[in-house]
Amino acid sequence: PPAAPQRAPPPAAPPAVAVAAQPRVAYVPEARRAVIEPEMSDDEGIEYVSGAAVRQVSGGHPGGAPVLGGTLQASAEFVGGPSKGEVSWYRLRGGREEPISGADGLSYTPTADDFELRLRVAFSSVVGGDPVTVDTQPVGADAGFMAELNKQLGSLLGKRSGEASFSVRGGGGEGRVVVLSRDKLKVRKKGRVGSDQTLLKAEFEAGLSLAMDPFDDVRFEVLPEGSEPVDLSADSRRGRDMLVLIARRLSPASGATHARAAAAEEEEEG
Repeated sequence: PPAAPQRAPPPAAPPAVAVAAQPRVAYVPEARRAVIEPEMSDDEGIEYVSGAAVRQVSGGHPGGAPVLGGTLQASAEFVGGPSKGEVSWYRLRGGREEPISGADGLSYTPTADDFELRLRVAFSSVVGGDPVTVDTQPVGADAGFMAELNKQLGSLLGKRSGEASFSVRGGGGEGRVVVLSRDKLKVRKKGRVGSDQTLLKAEFEAGLSLAMDPFDDVRFEVLPEGSEPVDLSADSRRGRDMLVLIARRLSPASGATHARAAAAEEEEEG
């Protein structure tokens, strides 16, 4: 019989390659960010706003009643930090909250619009909870301001009624003078006298009013009934407060009384 074919030998195995041992890496869990937990009150539950307070830090007596031209500083702690808090200022007029335009920061300076009214500061947390409110004492004025206010009103409302003049500037920076008397307000060109130089004459009885610019320390508008408003600027914040308060005391539309002026007049005569 024929011889059986010979089988080819199997291929040789590839040489072994040494593999370096990989070092073992220990697993370290990622650190979690700290979370500020709200304080708890047994009576009120979660306190999203705590430590709310309002203090006078300049003008008058620090920590005392607010005064015109002084600076009030609000403070509070909010869950999540200051960025999670909101602050709003209000006037309390007849028991109702009147929002103060532009007053949404931690500091505020009272103006003639706030005189003899209480202010309210509302602290709110964007995280949750109800607003926390703090009320101030009625806004007053320093002794020097009150003495000048009473003197001017006593002169205007006394038996020998006079005039009170204030240097101001027009909307374009022109020199102007506001002249107040018992029953009217006049705006004149500065340095000139005469009817032809009188730019405005308005009677208080006709509904004349003054509006203060909440975003400017010295600017205000005279608003005569039925006429275009007149844009003016006082020489200072204090001067604007004085002019506006006198005009509002003289105007029946303001609802203000003249009791303080009458008392000042009696004191001077006595």
